[in-house]
Parts: sequence; structure tokens; C-alpha cells
Amino acid sequence: MNSDASFCLWNSSCHEALADAQNTGANVHLECCLIWCGETACISVEGLVREVNGREAQLVVRSMTMQTQNHKAVVNQGKFYFSVKRHIAQDTTARLGVYGTAQILETAVGPSGEMLYLSLRFSRHVTVRQLRSSKRIPWRAEYSRMSSVLLAPERPDTTNDLRIMLEAYSQVAPPATRILDVSEGGACVCMPEELAMPSFTSDATYLFFLQPSVMPVTVPPYVFLAKRAGFGKAPDAQGVAVRLRFQEELDWSARRARLRWLNVKGGSPRLRQCLTQYTDASKDQQDSA
Repeated sequence: MNSDASFCLWNSSCHEALADAQNTGANVHLECCLIWCGETACISVEGLVREVNGREAQLVVRSMTMQTQNHKAVVNQGKFYFSVKRHIAQDTTARLGVYGTAQILETAVGPSGEMLYLSLRFSRHVTVRQLRSSKRIPWRAEYSRMSSVLLAPERPDTTNDLRIMLEAYSQVAPPATRILDVSEGGACVCMPEELAMPSFTSDATYLFFLQPSVMPVTVPPYVFLAKRAGFGKAPDAQGVAVRLRFQEELDWSARRARLRWLNVKGGSPRLRQCLTQYTDASKDQQDSA
């Protein structure tokens, strides 16, 4: 990733991002500075992309709002954002937020002085973030029969590997962890600093284990390999709130010595079904877990 933290969308061109926005009717948000009625103005525009030609396209204006003047803004320059759905694994889609900059090449004004469209040249590179497409469940202690989070220095490939890892974990006093919220794509867990920020690596892998009390005891627990996606706000001074993003889920249907891990970067269908049984879910949020 280069210095401006941007990369080409899906390892392809910006043209593909614009084509997706046009084909899906994505609502494009643009904040820019331009000359309006003879004066420099900062405006916020929402509209639809059409006439895509390489990195250039028209943004048909659906709404326009005047913004507070920003003296650092550059005339005919702006920042855009839109979201699209994209296949990231077999039978798995995710909602991706696309961010970048744009240069205003031309504006078209209607007979009543309304903005009709802007001709734009979009940035060659864009920033992409996976957005939350599911509900985040505020978690309570009584929701779990059992839960734990531990570091997984190596990916357990066999049942013996997993047993050794869990036995080593159980032989020491387990760190005090508390689940703050859960979604099909990840969880926020309050944990000790030494677990949240291990000294030996900056890209730790965690084993996340959850047995919800709402499920029958005969149903296998949820076991995920997860990566640290960021930090949240801890409810108190005890511990660090770590956002975990699920990468792989243990497939219990594969009854064999060698473990089978499913790619769940787009969310776990099995956990999604379980979470529908909770009625106090928060509203949909756009941050990745």
C-alpha cells in the first residue's frame, strides 16, 4: 500500500469501480469546491454515475447542499464515496465502500439555474473498506454458556493441533475476556493489554470460541480464526476493547482428523442464523467488525 493508503479497487482499474456504480445505480456522494454563481462555493452533491469512459464520467445530480466555506478547499477538486456489493468468496458477497478524489471538468446548469450534472475525472486509485452489512448484537454475560479468546500463533490444521492448543490454554489461568458485541462478521472483545497487543507480533491471529446459551447444548460451538481489525471504546478502565474480524470458521460437518476451515470474510451464515434469535440488536452499522 502506498503512502496515501490507497490501492486499486479489486486489483483492477478505477473504470471497474465506476462501471459497477453505474450498473448498480449506486448513490455517489461528492463534496467539492467550485465556482457557483460567480463565487467560490463548497457543496455536497448526491447523484448517479453515467457515461463512464475510463476514469471520466458524468455525475447526474439528485440533490445539492451548500456547505460551510472551507478556506483550504481547492477549486474544481473534491472527494467522493459510494458503496457496491462484490463477490469476495464463493457464494459470499460483501458491501464495499469506495473512496477517492475527483477533478471537476465541467458543470451543466439547467434553465432554472439548477445543477444538472458534473463531468468528473476520478482518481486512478481508490481506498476500499468492507462495510458492515449485518446487525451488531450488544452482548450480555447470560448470552454465553462459554466463550474465550486466545492467541493462535499457528493455524491448527488437525484435531490434535486444536486439542494441544486448548490444553495449553486451560493449564494456565485464562485471561479475563468479555464480549462486548457480536455480528456475523466479527466481534468486539474487552481483553487484557498483553492479549490485545502481544509484543511478538503486530498481526496476531486469534482463536475465538463461542457457545451461545440460546442454542441447544448438542449444537457445536462457534470457532473462528480472527484478525485484529482495530480498537473500540472500552466500557471501563479494565482492559482494551479489540475489534476482531472473522477470517475462517471451523466446519464441524467435516468429521475427519484434518480440520476444515471455511472462508467467512464476508460473514458466517451459521452465526447469522443464530443471531436472528436475539431481539435487542442495534441498528445496522457501517463499520467492519
